[in-house]
Amino acid sequence: MTVATYEQPTAELVSTIAEPGANLITWAHALGSAHQIAKALCTTSFVPRHFAGKPDEAAAALMLGDELGLSPVSALRSIFVIGGTPGMYARTMVALVQSRGHEVWTDTDTASKVVVCGKRAGTDRVERAEWTIDRARRAGYTSNKKYETDPQAMLYARAASDVCRRIAADVLSGIPYSVEELETTEAEKPTRTVKRKQSAPAAPEPEFDQPAAPTVTAEQVHPDEPTLDEPETGETITSSQLKMLGALMREVGLTERPAALAYVADVIGREVDSRNDLTKSEASAVIDALNADKDPQ
Repeated sequence: MTVATYEQPTAELVSTIAEPGANLITWAHALGSAHQIAKALCTTSFVPRHFAGKPDEAAAALMLGDELGLSPVSALRSIFVIGGTPGMYARTMVALVQSRGHEVWTDTDTASKVVVCGKRAGTDRVERAEWTIDRARRAGYTSNKKYETDPQAMLYARAASDVCRRIAADVLSGIPYSVEELETTEAEKPTRTVKRKQSAPAAPEPEFDQPAAPTVTAEQVHPDEPTLDEPETGETITSSQLKMLGALMREVGLTERPAALAYVADVIGREVDSRNDLTKSEASAVIDALNADKDPQ
């Protein structure tokens, strides 16, 4: 009978055995560094408006961007969160995938049809994604006005993001959708409610860029009870501001109510259920932001 003797593990072997929580400790240190960078960048004009003054959200975007191989500034300008889901522009997806050695190319590019092909590095299999205006219309995506003003770019975004996810899902880990896909989502944003002892039937909430139907307000039912998320002072939004908001949002492509409400919340720093909840000064701030964002760059 052979008796095995105990051998002391080598230093190399010990170093390969991760202690419980070791990865979390490393991640926590990295998050601290990301937060420090975010605090410095969020006060500059180099970050998009939805990250301005929000270092916590910006730090999370920096962590995700670091995993994807993006620099801090590129991460903040490339990663967007719409309805709680992170997204990235399709062209940035293509750039990341190509930087890893995979191939992505355009086969057909017209106003009615775009075909994008791709091939993973080291393989001969070609993935092909075809998007047409008819397909986008059947899927309900053409509600986004950009399909009328720039159909080729929108069809390319759909096809390119499909190909990138097929050939290099590992490169895009953490980014399930492109920004163009999230902009046309039909998911409704959840809203908070306040339980009232008495309440009058409320009319259905219209789309953000449509005039609101008359309703009985909470102040009329309970004049001494404050309304949720409504500022205590300030003149209400004017009719001219309502019209201007609707026109500007359609111009920049904010045609979906969840995305429009999220944009407004980013600008004014609070959530609203309708544009009629805005004060006059808040409406002016949103109008200024929309005018600044009309430039595609």
